[in-house]
Amino acid sequence: HTSTRAMRAAAASVVAVRVLARASSSRARAMSRASPTFVDTHAHVDVVLDKLGLPSAEAYLEYADAFAREHGAAAALEACVTIGCSEKSLASAAAVVDGSERMFGAYGCHPLSAREWTRTRTRVREMLTTGARVVAVGETGLDYHRIRDDAEDGEDAEAYKTTQREAFAEQMRLATELGLPLIVHTREAETDTVAMMKEHLPADARVHVHCFTSSVGMAMELLRAFPNLCLGFTGVSTFKNGQDVRDTIKEVPLDRILLETDSPYMAPVPFRGQTCHPAMGERVAHAVAAVHEVDVEEVFARCRENTRRVYGI
Repeated sequence: HTSTRAMRAAAASVVAVRVLARASSSRARAMSRASPTFVDTHAHVDVVLDKLGLPSAEAYLEYADAFAREHGAAAALEACVTIGCSEKSLASAAAVVDGSERMFGAYGCHPLSAREWTRTRTRVREMLTTGARVVAVGETGLDYHRIRDDAEDGEDAEAYKTTQREAFAEQMRLATELGLPLIVHTREAETDTVAMMKEHLPADARVHVHCFTSSVGMAMELLRAFPNLCLGFTGVSTFKNGQDVRDTIKEVPLDRILLETDSPYMAPVPFRGQTCHPAMGERVAHAVAAVHEVDVEEVFARCRENTRRVYGI
């Protein structure tokens, strides 16, 4: 009986060693092919929290992890750049950043809030120089999409454009002074946007032209003028009517592309009609991969490196 027990113990020991070896091998393989991650480089997370009814950034990140598992995502959301670009959103964006080490902040004045700039410029500078995990100035830029409708009563449309241009120029100078990247919003203002950027930014400026939906010609001109500039693409790249954006993506090298959602807006296919949120940015990578005819893993890897280069994240 003693011999039988010894033989069984020895056999059990061999099995245990084999199990441990397989587990070790599995861990080694997992480490060698770590799952890709991505950073949502442009989101309004404070608004996302409100729309999803979530109390905090950490609560959202748990929600994002569950969302990724539910939908079999090819990459996990690693971090977000959340934007405070109006008098109202500066504090709420900063609260998001304070709520999680995976949240990074950018502060500035959106062109549609340009009238506020004279009131917020001092506060924005303070936030950029003293805030936690600050990575950029912005978003700022020019938006002429509904310039006459957006002009206030009695205000000339050209005067409103001037207000936008002045705020844009000051924020470009601020980004240069502080050595921070600049986030640019441009809509139906291609000529003025390019001209002002060439006038007010050094050629080596780190720039993210976000939610890019402008022409291929503008894209190429910006990429040539600013070698450290990247273009951000959103869920629009997945839309049925987004072929113009896909045509632009085709011309933009992978090392000049950033993934973003601009959430809570423009949820990608297949989530149209839902509140967009950062975890959905994974679908943008699939759209980029399809256009460039590469594996999505390559898109995640290249865009993750681009994020490090532009934002230092």
